[in-house]
Amino acid sequence: MDKARFLKVYANLPIKIREQVVLVIEENNVKNTISWNVAYIEIENETVLGKKIFDKLVKLELI
Repeated sequence: MDKARFLKVYANLPIKIREQVVLVIEENNVKNTISWNVAYIEIENETVLGKKIFDKLVKLELI
């Protein structure tokens, strides 16, 4: 996971946009909405969820 790639995009987002939902991840048949702020926290802390978020953002070509 290349955190710098994510941070470059995140740093250029307006503050209000960071609060918006960027993707939805389904875990255990529960859909969780992920904002840019949540993505930042999870990716920065290198959690399992952060890895999933990062991979999905790459797949969607958002980062």
